[in-house]
Amino acid sequence: MGSNRMPYDKQYFENIFSRQVTNSQRNRRRLHLALKEVQTGNLLEIGCGQGEFLRMAAPHFAVEGIDISRHAVKALRSSAKLPVRRADIQHAPLQTDNYEGIAAFNVLEHLHKPGDVVEKIYAALKPGGVLFGSVPFKSHLLGRIHTGLTNIFDRTHVATYPPGQWQDIFAQSGFENVDFFGEVMTGKNGCTYIRGRGWQWLALNLMFVCRK
Repeated sequence: MGSNRMPYDKQYFENIFSRQVTNSQRNRRRLHLALKEVQTGNLLEIGCGQGEFLRMAAPHFAVEGIDISRHAVKALRSSAKLPVRRADIQHAPLQTDNYEGIAAFNVLEHLHKPGDVVEKIYAALKPGGVLFGSVPFKSHLLGRIHTGLTNIFDRTHVATYPPGQWQDIFAQSGFENVDFFGEVMTGKNGCTYIRGRGWQWLALNLMFVCRK
């Protein structure tokens, strides 16, 4: 995460939009997505928070995490022996050609210049590596309403773009193979992914899978 408009403190991670549990159905879906795209190797999660997804991914990958929050990194270090560093991804270096997979779930909308970070991610992926994650779906009625509400409650959102703009950002960064689909939340820490005809009318988050 990258905005300083609001501190990413304990209160931030306990609000209704950010609260997570490790073995949630939503994190299981995220892990299934990761394993579908990347079967092994180095996996970095940008904006890892308190490590809910990272803990689930650790048995399958050599995981690393990065997050701007002092609170989140301290909590993760004290509860799990996982490699995590506190840094702003907008300024932190990433090793070139080092990762098979990079996850960024609802992170890019917090960055003032997400395109610069996507370029950095592209360089950090090995050939054939995959970036996967999500952003608010600012399109169609439900997506626009949901994005507007999250922007009100989370003032750290500075880049909630329509899908076409995200498509341009990924393409300009070098990603030629980009797959978009939708995410709908189904209660506390639950979700379903939707594809096929008409998914745009129901999606609340825009999921992306970008292969280098």
